[in-house]
Amino acid sequence: MAYKKATQMKDAPRGLRGIIQDWALLEIPLLILILVVAWMWQTPARKDLPKELWGDWATTDPSYADRTFELDNVSITFTTGEGTISVGFIKDVTKISEGDRTLYTVSYTVDDVPNIVSFYYLPNSGLWFKNQEKIIWKRKEN
Repeated sequence: MAYKKATQMKDAPRGLRGIIQDWALLEIPLLILILVVAWMWQTPARKDLPKELWGDWATTDPSYADRTFELDNVSITFTTGEGTISVGFIKDVTKISEGDRTLYTVSYTVDDVPNIVSFYYLPNSGLWFKNQEKIIWKRKEN
């Protein structure tokens, strides 16, 4: 009697078919789990902007009286007096404590172009850009 080689699942012996099906049921979810864990492992955690910095900011300095900027956890928006608005999407936030104030550096992109802005923040006093330390910005009351 000649032995017929099993070439399809239906030709496999009943016991072997069950083993293959059981193994496939375990392998697929395990493979998906491995892929998800690998993706999460490779994706760096984005640092969030603290909620105390969220909101619209303005200054009383006459040179910037018609300008504002807005911060939230996702974007940074600059508005100029001529109605020009620039919206950047936040990629990373670094924070360095310097005495009673904190230096924040926000990395963001505008039209896929990377940008960085750094500012100091002192609770109850406001914030000021690192390159313009004499101009204080206050959060606008909504």
